[in-house]
Amino acid sequence: MPLVQTPGVLPPGAGGGAAELSARRLLSAAAEAGGPLPAPPSGKPFPLRLCVPVVEPTVNRARRLYLRAARRHLWTEMRLDFLENPDLARLFRTLPGPVIATNRPAAEGGRWTGPEGARRRLLEEALDRGAHFLDLELAADPAWRREMRARRGKTHFILSWHNSDGTPEAERLEDLLAEMLTEEADVLKIVTWANLPEDNLRVLGLIPRARAAGREIIAFCMGPAGAWSRLAAPFLGSYLSFAPFNRKRLSAPGQLTVDELRRCWRTLK
Repeated sequence: MPLVQTPGVLPPGAGGGAAELSARRLLSAAAEAGGPLPAPPSGKPFPLRLCVPVVEPTVNRARRLYLRAARRHLWTEMRLDFLENPDLARLFRTLPGPVIATNRPAAEGGRWTGPEGARRRLLEEALDRGAHFLDLELAADPAWRREMRARRGKTHFILSWHNSDGTPEAERLEDLLAEMLTEEADVLKIVTWANLPEDNLRVLGLIPRARAAGREIIAFCMGPAGAWSRLAAPFLGSYLSFAPFNRKRLSAPGQLTVDELRRCWRTLK
């Protein structure tokens, strides 16, 4: 399941982080290394890829929802942190549709409160069982992330950063993006909480910057004030949009449902 374009690798010397190069210079170096991602044909929107978050407590219910999404040609984010007894052998016994395995810690807005080692082992098992994507947090141990990439097989990686309290200032977001551009990942993900409507603009502005650097990115805001960013993001080229089938199964505040997002997309595109 190839990506639209495989991200380029930064040139030697561009991986030292913001301590060695300013955020602006890092972004420029990334753009020179990978080149910008292609824009859609003139007058055409970027593709709308919808991903259904699965936040079920049991494997049977999670599996049923996954198969429903696969039949409708939708992606699925399997939230392992919501499962009470995660049996991945049953959960991933067949994978007819694209699936992201996520085990989000409480520090980044997830449900996982157990030991970090146990959290990682579930993600390692998901990798071994052929999950198409793994979501690994930027805050996770870098050595462990390198080990996971070394054994990746056909699995792609999302490198994510979440702030469920607010949206940093533009300079902090620029530094964050610059840091993430130095990492090996197929897709970057930056999600914050919007307290004010203008918070969305700072996060959405990261999408064209990442694409100019040759990298795929998912970027939007959570919360009631961030709901409209979920619609705007795919028009800017955000790689994936998260949408449940109904509002009883939201994985984050501000999500639009599959039908709502598709209806708005058809109207505006």
